[in-house]
Amino acid sequence: MTLIQQYEASLIKRAPLGDLVQAFKGKAVSSKAESGDIAVINLSDISEEGIAYQNLKTFSEEKHKIARYLLEDGDVLVASKGTVKKVAVFEEQDRSVVASSNVTILRPGNQIRGYYIKLFLDTDLGQELLDRADNGKAVLNLSTKDILAIEIPLVPLVKQDYQIAYYLRGKTDYERKLARAKQEWEMTQDKVLQSLFR
Repeated sequence: MTLIQQYEASLIKRAPLGDLVQAFKGKAVSSKAESGDIAVINLSDISEEGIAYQNLKTFSEEKHKIARYLLEDGDVLVASKGTVKKVAVFEEQDRSVVASSNVTILRPGNQIRGYYIKLFLDTDLGQELLDRADNGKAVLNLSTKDILAIEIPLVPLVKQDYQIAYYLRGKTDYERKLARAKQEWEMTQDKVLQSLFR
C-alpha cells in the first residue's frame, strides 16, 4: 500500500484544499520591466528557508491593475512551474508584493492557516500528493485544479497554531545557530590566513 493509499483509506477527517482556500495565479511581469515600487517574488526567491524578501526585483504598475495579485500575510505560494517543488508562506511586508506567474497562491479561509498548509505539503505524503497533481514530464506543471483537489487533514485551529508556533521557534533557533556557525567558520578561516602570512 502506498503512502497515498494508506492516507485515503484512513479515517482521518479531511477536506480538499479547494473548500478551504481561495486560489489564484501570480502576475506575469516582464524581465525588462522598469524597476518601481512593487516587488515580485520569483521562483528563485523561494528556498527551504523561505522567501528572500531583500532580493526581490521590483516593477512599476498602476495599483488598480495589480490589486487582485497583491499578496496578504499568510498566503501560501506553491511553485506551479519550474524544476523543483517549492512551498512558502508570505509574511506581510512594508511594500506591495505580488508573486510571479509561475506561482499559484492559496489564500487560507477561516478554517486553516497558511503555515499548516505548508507543513502538510512539505511532508512525504504532501510531496507525493503534489507529484500526483503534476502534469509535467521533465518540468513541473501543477494545475490549480489539481492542487485544489489535494485533501488535507482537518485539524482544529488551536492545534494548528500550536504546531506552527513550535515550527517557527525551531526555525528561528536553526537560523540563529546557522548564523553563529557561519561567523565562527569565517573567524577560523581569518585566523588561519593571518597565521600563514605572518
